[in-house]
Amino acid sequence: MTETTPTTAAAIGHNRPPAYDEEVVAAMMAEAERIADAAGEWAKAKIETETKAGELKDFLDAARKRLKEIDKRRTEDKKPHLEAGKAVDAAYKRITEVIERAGKLAKAPLEAYLKEQQKIAEERRRAEQEAARKAAEEAERERQIAERNANAAAMVEAEEKAAKAAADQKAAEAERKLKVSSATGTGSKSTSLRTVRSARIKNINQAMLHYRDRPELSEVITRLANADLRAAKGADVTIPGIEIIEDQKL
Repeated sequence: MTETTPTTAAAIGHNRPPAYDEEVVAAMMAEAERIADAAGEWAKAKIETETKAGELKDFLDAARKRLKEIDKRRTEDKKPHLEAGKAVDAAYKRITEVIERAGKLAKAPLEAYLKEQQKIAEERRRAEQEAARKAAEEAERERQIAERNANAAAMVEAEEKAAKAAADQKAAEAERKLKVSSATGTGSKSTSLRTVRSARIKNINQAMLHYRDRPELSEVITRLANADLRAAKGADVTIPGIEIIEDQKL
């Protein structure tokens, strides 16, 4: 009987090709480190001649050119993965859109039912509130009569009626949220209408004044102002409330 060497189960995805050429990336990393070393030496240098300035410019130009080439390679290596990801997203998006659209169509009758039941419940609640109010007024009248007549039994009875009327009023004022439970006992616990609130700008100046201390507003305004400056392409431009800062850069 021949003994066989036990094998270890391969990990999931063991036969999947690498996302990029590891040897090429390693070579580019080594090149980047050489550029970094040279840049470190240049950073300590003091430029005193036009020739030396030209040499540093050549180094920076070469570094920028290589950076663009490497970024181009990165884009090329990533493109198949992006396209595959987009294909997956598109396939699943179509499925989810069909189900979401179906859900919107199917829930319309349930929303209509709940709104109608909510309307009926609200009318009932108002009627109960009115009945409780009238009962409280009647209990108060009976109490006053009992006091005038010095009738202790009638006073106790009137106070009991007043207490019940107050409890009925409190119960009638409580919000009643209608819920629909599963007919089969499956799915979520219950479904009910929910109030969804959203904002719409009515006066943008007042809104901006309210949020003037929020950093997000400052970031948006700064981004818009910088976009206007870029669009001006060096021409004079005035933006109310904005200070234009000029700096010299390579």
